[in-house]
Amino acid sequence: MMGCAGEVALSSEQGENNFDKYGIQIKVKFRSKDSLHVLTPFHQSGGERSVSTMLYLMALQELTKCPFRVVDEINQGMDPNNERRVFELVVETACRPNTSQYFLITPKLLPDLTYKDKMTILCVFNGHYMVPHTDWNIGKFIQRKKALQM
Repeated sequence: MMGCAGEVALSSEQGENNFDKYGIQIKVKFRSKDSLHVLTPFHQSGGERSVSTMLYLMALQELTKCPFRVVDEINQGMDPNNERRVFELVVETACRPNTSQYFLITPKLLPDLTYKDKMTILCVFNGHYMVPHTDWNIGKFIQRKKALQM
């Protein structure tokens, strides 16, 4: 992510005294030759917007306290390198002492991601192609997992 930069500022209509007219303006760049541009669908790709949004949310983690955070499909549109980097930052942030719980909801994750002991992973499968739970063979599943780890 060399050459990347960002800036967050409070924005309002000039001279506006109505707080409902205030907002947050996020400016980012992803290449060293570019200048900062407001985060919009017109200047950045979907993956770049996802990366920017996730990094902004994690920066807020240091400033605000709440019991949990829910992130829904933030990795969609990211290239594998950025998806891996953002996932590692989420893991690092979520596993710190006295921090909020993170719920990451996604239909897919990259293979070989790094997980920590302080994490709980729940996989939910659904659909008419799903094998009924009465047909699961947990012992066989564990054997396959152990064989892959060798």
